[in-house]
Amino acid sequence: MIRKIKRFFLKAPFFVTIWGGMALILVFSNVVRFNTALSQWNLILDFMPNPGPAYIAATGLLWALCWLIVYLGIYLEWKWGGVAFVLLAFLYTSYYWLDRFFYQPHIERSNALFVFITNLLFLASSIIIFTLPKSRRYFSGDAEADGHENSPENSKELSN
Repeated sequence: MIRKIKRFFLKAPFFVTIWGGMALILVFSNVVRFNTALSQWNLILDFMPNPGPAYIAATGLLWALCWLIVYLGIYLEWKWGGVAFVLLAFLYTSYYWLDRFFYQPHIERSNALFVFITNLLFLASSIIIFTLPKSRRYFSGDAEADGHENSPENSKELSN
């Protein structure tokens, strides 16, 4: 397992590795959302009956699974991994804002500008990383053409 992780970090371009990290962060944050909804079910019912803990748990599980699939697509170099990341980034951001405006309109939002800028940076970085030549080559299966795969340094590091 450690060998596969080393291979991923050595073979994948830096920004593709950043994508993998972003996908894992979103997997873990949504798993926390799911687990919190289950463990604090009654508290959520008391303070937020609409949409309720079932909605919070279901969306947490759904997004965690979606981001896990995207992470696997990046890790396993599936051709659709890059497109899936960008598409899911837009869907996730849209969901976030729809959820915020429709299910939580009464909550005062002093951090709205910060969240908006963060979302824009997330989407812009996703598009920029997707358009980089090394990223596109990684997902097209031409990573060996870069010379990273067959270099002697990488084979020595993999054998350790």
